[in-house]
Amino acid sequence: MNLRQQIIRDRVENISTQLGEGLDYSFLRLAYSLFTNRSLFSFQSADFVDGGQDKQIDVITIEQSDNEINIYILQVKNEDSFSSNSLIAMHNGLNWIFNKSRSEINKLSNIKFRDKILEVRALQSDVGPSNINVIVGFITHGDTKKIRPKDEFSQEKKSIEEHYDNGTYASFKLLVWGVDELVSQINMLERSERKINADLRIRYDANNPSVIKYYSSELKGLVCTVSAYEIADIVNNDPEGYVFDSNIRKYKGKKGVNKDILKTATSIETAYQFWFLNNGLTIVCDNFDPVTDPDHPHVKIKNMQIVNGCQTATTLAEAAKSGKLIKDTRVVVRIYETIDSSLVDQIVLTTNNQNRITARDLKSNHPTQFDMEKSFLKYEFYYERKPYQYKKDVAVSKIVVNEVVAQSYLAVVLKKISDASRRKYKVWDEYFEEIFAGRSEIEPYIFSYLLYKQVVGWLELYYEDSSDDLVRKLAKTSDFHVSRIAAFYCLGGDNWRDSKKITNLIETYLKSPNFLERKRMDKDFIKKYEENPNFLDVYIDKAFKKFVSLIRNKKKYAIDVENALKSYTLDEDIQSMLYKPKK
Repeated sequence: MNLRQQIIRDRVENISTQLGEGLDYSFLRLAYSLFTNRSLFSFQSADFVDGGQDKQIDVITIEQSDNEINIYILQVKNEDSFSSNSLIAMHNGLNWIFNKSRSEINKLSNIKFRDKILEVRALQSDVGPSNINVIVGFITHGDTKKIRPKDEFSQEKKSIEEHYDNGTYASFKLLVWGVDELVSQINMLERSERKINADLRIRYDANNPSVIKYYSSELKGLVCTVSAYEIADIVNNDPEGYVFDSNIRKYKGKKGVNKDILKTATSIETAYQFWFLNNGLTIVCDNFDPVTDPDHPHVKIKNMQIVNGCQTATTLAEAAKSGKLIKDTRVVVRIYETIDSSLVDQIVLTTNNQNRITARDLKSNHPTQFDMEKSFLKYEFYYERKPYQYKKDVAVSKIVVNEVVAQSYLAVVLKKISDASRRKYKVWDEYFEEIFAGRSEIEPYIFSYLLYKQVVGWLELYYEDSSDDLVRKLAKTSDFHVSRIAAFYCLGGDNWRDSKKITNLIETYLKSPNFLERKRMDKDFIKKYEENPNFLDVYIDKAFKKFVSLIRNKKKYAIDVENALKSYTLDEDIQSMLYKPKK
């Protein structure tokens, strides 16, 4: 076992302790979190489809935003090799997902896998495959450098890519990750803060406007030209990548636009064009001081962060490290001096918004998110603004993911259930201010979140293996709808301004037994739980049965459940059901 494998093993053991799960499942959770760049604590159990029949598919996750749809398909092996037989079986699993007839799919005994395939098919039918990105991951803690092009594993990988990467989908990727990729991703996501100071040598000519200084109110800005070697040295002398802590993009490797950056910067014929062809870098800092000494012109920078230009800076560093960077390569640099965190966030937002980033990333440093983080501590909960914010010393039961909080609040308090359930990207866009800036009390956020988490666990415990197809489907997909209804019954209406009552509900919940997160490991879990039920369960049970009845009694909903759950009409029908006068 090498050092990196030991790092992964230690991490998996810590997660196993945190989650109360076995090592195989804990490795899956770690790999899934790193591969999808999601919180370790936002995993949806309905996405876990492993269950036999040797299809070698562990997880299927559908991620929808306002402008793209991603389907993540993962096979995760807690082993140190790359089995060609497992990849061949995974190829068969992909064939079931994308090519088998519905009559064959309906015969699958793995119900979770079958339901997820039908969900993928429904999505394809709704938006068309050309609007879907498929990202397939085969992950172990082996060494990908040992995979040879002539190995059977490589041949099978090529076969899968040729089969599916043919223009049918917006994109299709099969990514093979091992211990190097996992540790590198951990290092990218778990940066510790460190101040980076630099004396950045610049090109300066007193007779030409080679440096532009700009002052406005209390803000300072500088635009200058810098040798690519200066940027490369900063990056190469910062192996942990602290200079990119505030950058919301990670280095994408020597592909795509980075391939073109590298080609331009390492060619004598094109290096002089780099200044004209590249967008340059954006740096924010606490302080900068330009020194216009003709013999040594430079800018003294304190606590610098490269907030835009990670791809450029890292590619130049790689070129310098390999000795291929051309001396005449120069890059435009914009430097902003400010200690105003909100302005820094705005600079990060506006300079990165053209790149593919998550809306959650863009808002992670918004002032309201820091306010939420502080407020959740009132109940000893740790509000996770961005993935990997909290380390192993924080109990998993105390970590709450901001995206889930936002969805819960949108569905339960604001009663916009279909958006919370099927259009969660709206919480960071259209509804952001309404969700996070509309109230001064923290209790509605806490209670709607706790209720939602209880609903998820309770539905999984009692209904996810039901023989009734409709009941099983709704148990997996209607958690926000059930949460909204259960909250109404629990509160006796929709009065979210009764802080005293909501506070009492939270305190009662926190004192109640809750075994839901331990059921996978505890064989006596169901017995223990039924002997000591949570006080919310009676409301959840009533809510779910009412919701099933509503769907079953409306033919248009029962025929197409997936579209029903997206429907604003269903939101209105739930409202009518709750406020229907008693006979």
